[in-house]
Amino acid sequence: MGLRNRPTYRAVVIDSRKARDGEYLESVGHYDPRTKLLEMKTERIEHWVSKGAQTSDTVGRLLSRYVRQHAPAAEPANGESATAAPVSTDPVSTEPVSAEPVSTPENATPTDTPKE
Repeated sequence: MGLRNRPTYRAVVIDSRKARDGEYLESVGHYDPRTKLLEMKTERIEHWVSKGAQTSDTVGRLLSRYVRQHAPAAEPANGESATAAPVSTDPVSTEPVSAEPVSTPENATPTDTPKE
């Protein structure tokens, strides 16, 4: 597929008994190597794989690249979130109070009370 000296490729679902360039069941993506444009229908690919279809090595590599490119941004390595936690000022003290929950000891339960 594509023009002379300008290739483009389709990712398709095809019966193994059909010719490689023959009639296919469904087109699930396309790739233009010159512009690096990659579009994949991941839901449909997952559907066909659940039915027993196998991806070729090339489609598997393209699919993993597509998933990496469209994955949500990861959290920073230091454990802090990318956005700052909302901070409010307590009317009694002048120190800022974080909106995040306070951690409790592992063995504490809500019914534990200090014994006098």
